[in-house]
Amino acid sequence: MSYCVHCGVKLAEYHEACPLCHTKVMDPNAKIDPQTRDYPVYREYLSGRSTNHMRRLLAGTILTSVFSMYCIILLLVNFIVNRQFSWSLIPVWSLMYLWFTVAYPFFRIKNTFFRLYTYDSFATAVYLLVLNLIISGDVHWAKFAASGIIFIWIIMNGIFISERVKKWIPMIAYYIIASVLFTALFAFMLIDTASIPTLILPIYLAVLFFALLSFFMIKALVFDLYNFLAIIFFHASLLSVAIDLIVSNFLTQSYSLGWSLVVISALLPLSLTALMLRNIKKLRTYVAKKFHR
Repeated sequence: MSYCVHCGVKLAEYHEACPLCHTKVMDPNAKIDPQTRDYPVYREYLSGRSTNHMRRLLAGTILTSVFSMYCIILLLVNFIVNRQFSWSLIPVWSLMYLWFTVAYPFFRIKNTFFRLYTYDSFATAVYLLVLNLIISGDVHWAKFAASGIIFIWIIMNGIFISERVKKWIPMIAYYIIASVLFTALFAFMLIDTASIPTLILPIYLAVLFFALLSFFMIKALVFDLYNFLAIIFFHASLLSVAIDLIVSNFLTQSYSLGWSLVVISALLPLSLTALMLRNIKKLRTYVAKKFHR
């Protein structure tokens, strides 16, 4: 048994330095087993980080190779048969979109939920614009879908924005400015300006209402993934009902539900499932504490 020459703390055989004052142990004949260190789990985690990164790079490289092979085959077949690139542009562009959303994150070391959501949102908007351009030669319908996706990203950005930015820009002002700019852009893209007070403005108010309601509810509750998903799915279903009623009244001068019933039947079970999973998690935690397991 040995002791530290500086502070006198008892040392184990595998200690390379004093655990208290970090003075090096000068024993060249000591045999140190890496599995018996003071923090073996942490050291194994550090040694496994490079391995995990290499696995991610390998998975991204394999996916990139597969997507590239399919793109080349489609382009070659299209050129051999038609002597031009026509129908192959749609599947090739779709494969490029899938590569960016599925394979590209494997090449990044740090991926957060909001960063991935940002990539996917802008990639989806660009994908719809280019797809509309390939199919019909313009962006007639894609510009509305792309602007809606970007507006939803703006709403989500207000939730995940850093505290340093919140000190300079109040969230209420942020959402008001973003919604006004979005409404102006949406109205500018419409040819029939008479539809603004009967269609665009009500949809804008409905989206703004449910977006702010979701934001304040998420902020008021302790952040939990299940709470977040339940609120988002539930409010999205209510928003779809509001938009369906507004559009039906604009087109037929009567209120009726159509496509929103399908959205409700899909989103409401997801919202209830998220709440059930949250309660099951709380129940498991309670039982574990009760029985000390």
